[in-house]
Amino acid sequence: MSAFCVDTLRAVAVRAVGLSLSAVLLLTAAATAGSAQPAARGAAAAARPNMLVTTEWLSQHLRDADLVVLHVGNAAQFNAGHIAGSRRVGLADVSSAPGPDKLTLEMLTPEQIAAWAESQGIGDRSRVVIVPHNDTLQSATRVFLTLAYFGAMDRVSLLDGGFKAWTAEGRETTVAESGQPARVKFTPRVRPELLASLEQVEAATLDRRASIVDARLPRFYEGNGGGFPRPGHIPTAVNIPLNTVSLATGHLRAPAELRKLFVDAGVADGKPVVTYCHIGQQASLLWFVATMLGYEARMFDGSFQQWSGTDRLPVVVPPGE
Repeated sequence: MSAFCVDTLRAVAVRAVGLSLSAVLLLTAAATAGSAQPAARGAAAAARPNMLVTTEWLSQHLRDADLVVLHVGNAAQFNAGHIAGSRRVGLADVSSAPGPDKLTLEMLTPEQIAAWAESQGIGDRSRVVIVPHNDTLQSATRVFLTLAYFGAMDRVSLLDGGFKAWTAEGRETTVAESGQPARVKFTPRVRPELLASLEQVEAATLDRRASIVDARLPRFYEGNGGGFPRPGHIPTAVNIPLNTVSLATGHLRAPAELRKLFVDAGVADGKPVVTYCHIGQQASLLWFVATMLGYEARMFDGSFQQWSGTDRLPVVVPPGE
């Protein structure tokens, strides 16, 4: 299918009144496949292996003119050492500021994300590699999802193993600041089909045409707290904890192992997936994995903060809780 046809189908689907979540996801299947990109060895059997690159690939391409490397971590981590030429990014750079009666970690406006991207040297032709500082990957995948949502999906990859693997292999690092980035133009092209709204998630709990995946740790899924008005989980949701999809080395598990996690949890191949967590950070990791495996996936950005704070919506807790 041509790119024009895919874009046309997506536009029709998004504007259609009452169109189900699964229908929108299925109509946009071709759009998320992405163009061929260098893949991490562990992603070889994945449907979208271009979402990962290896340390070896990055080492070979580090001086490419269009390459932008983003180091996801705090200032102290970055200042202690980073890959030469990389630029630091934190979640506060790519999400709206918190405030009273506001959801946490929501997307910026297209104008805001364009200004940030251009300040980092990310343009319409840039190839971006996102480097997690350590083996907690959810901040890095949230940055990935943000760039994907604003149209750069086919040009962004996660470094498999992250900075932890880079240093473990004895590769060169620096404490020097990167120079001023080249002037570039970033054109946001919003991909609404990558996020799920409250209403779409509610519909999915009723028609069950999409698998809802809770990325939180089991105790939160089971109703033991969570810092929100009501404990528990969204009806019909299954639990795939974020800490089950990666290794202590910072690498993602092999695709066959990841797929087994989904199948064992009851997520059927070919069925759309919606991921959620507390605030839309941990869920980005499960969204990343589901998308890489070939599921048509969305992330519920409001996540359990929004669901549990909406009194008319039910939550599931174990008997006696």
